[in-house]
Amino acid sequence: QGGKQDLEEEIQHDRDALVLTPLGHPLRGISLNAIASALLTRFQQGGDRKALEEAIQHYRDALVLTPPGHPDRGMSLNNIANALSRRFEQGGDRKDLEEAIQHHRDALVLTPPGHPLHAGS
Repeated sequence: QGGKQDLEEEIQHDRDALVLTPLGHPLRGISLNAIASALLTRFQQGGDRKALEEAIQHYRDALVLTPPGHPDRGMSLNNIANALSRRFEQGGDRKDLEEAIQHHRDALVLTPPGHPLHAGS
């Protein structure tokens, strides 16, 4: 029970941080990725489909803030790909799988061999 309560507190803190991080702030993408990751964990632990959908939206928003050439682009691509893979596993929508594969491929191109994210892409 403590783990679930801790996760809910983390999600609330991440929501608060996002509200305090204005549009255009250089750390907004990090805030979006943080809340998306916590929401994805909520989905993985309890099957909360709404949390998965919200996570995907936050990952999409973070991806917009990490355009080509941004140092966090590979991480953002990998994050959205992982979330889309989870949604494909749940719903079987082939478009989710195809988009996830493309994002993983794009992340792989940006991630040098030997980097920890390279193995996960």
